[in-house]
Amino acid sequence: MSSLSQDGGPRNGAPPAPIGRRERRKLEVRARIYAAARELFTKQGFEATTVDEIAEMADVAPATFFNHFQSKQTLLRLMTGEVVEHLHAMTVESLVGEGSSRERLRAFVARAAEDISANRGVARETLLELMRLDATPDGPHPYLARLIEPFVNLISEGQRAGEIRTDRSAAFLTQMAVGMMNSAITSWLADPDYPVEEGLVDATEFALETLRPDANPLTDPSNERPPQHGKDD
Repeated sequence: MSSLSQDGGPRNGAPPAPIGRRERRKLEVRARIYAAARELFTKQGFEATTVDEIAEMADVAPATFFNHFQSKQTLLRLMTGEVVEHLHAMTVESLVGEGSSRERLRAFVARAAEDISANRGVARETLLELMRLDATPDGPHPYLARLIEPFVNLISEGQRAGEIRTDRSAAFLTQMAVGMMNSAITSWLADPDYPVEEGLVDATEFALETLRPDANPLTDPSNERPPQHGKDD
């Protein structure tokens, strides 16, 4: 009896058939091209890197490159998927754990800034690609949407602990805080010379100031709004 099901998969948990030498060789070459592209994109940027340079570093002919990938853009899209997964994992790891909500938020931003600094050449290109591929006119970009839930949970915890203002919902405060931090990213995407690491830290500290419990106008009478006057007053 065959160990394969009708759809070609292993039947009853049977181990998959071993990969043949030719297929294993193809996977090895593909992985080598991908690794070479990542290294070159990181060192000199996506636009400055040519297919010929990737092929040379991977020790393959340019024609072999196109046997595995349609273009440089195809490689960048694969890397973009990796970035999304990395961002999500980093967000969960940084925002769920010990320490106050403010400390955990600072830890997340410090780690994000460190990652960007270490991978500037490819980080900006993958984020730009993310914006091009996944922009949605009626809501946040999906890469931001994946960050939202851990942030909402963090803000909620901070509210219960008395570390964060409570006059607004956790969802609204998250939207504002993440928007402030994302402003540093969008400034960098618009201008590659923008100091995004410092910008992220500054935006986070400003966001934390707005999240302080004593920033709540309902609990601080000195924060009363000035009277509003009409044009004829």
